[in-house]
Amino acid sequence: MADVIVIKGNVRYTITLDPTVWIFDDRKVPMAEAFNRAREAQEPARREAEAETAAERWVAALRDGAVPTARSEALYAAKQALEGDWGMPLAPFLQNAGPAPNATAVVCHLDNGERVTLSLEEAMGAILQFAQNGKPIRDGGPVYLFYGDGRNRDNPIRGIAVLEVV
Repeated sequence: MADVIVIKGNVRYTITLDPTVWIFDDRKVPMAEAFNRAREAQEPARREAEAETAAERWVAALRDGAVPTARSEALYAAKQALEGDWGMPLAPFLQNAGPAPNATAVVCHLDNGERVTLSLEEAMGAILQFAQNGKPIRDGGPVYLFYGDGRNRDNPIRGIAVLEVV
């Protein structure tokens, strides 16, 4: 298993990805939400519901005498960020590599010598899971690749060493 993944091939720039630092990246998404496209359409309603819930908790805390502090809220947020299953969209990294105009696919070179080919469009919608239970993926890692529509949720592409744009 490699600790980093290289994006190379028919691109302007070869890029090396280090998934172990993505836990601190604001683009990360909880895997439970990674495939929920309907959630994007319901975003305003979800935010309103979250605000109402937060307001209710605040009122209860004031009433019960336990007022959250900035420090306790920061500790809670940090703990939440370091737990759970996390993924990262592949698209920003592919865009930064600068695929050539004639690029049509991305070939995943796996540790076992196998290759899996995705259309460039599929790769742009893919999610790379980099953490399970708050820990970096070691077995079959450093990432698991999921199609954006989640059709391979039960069988992600594992052991990716190189992503070659062709």
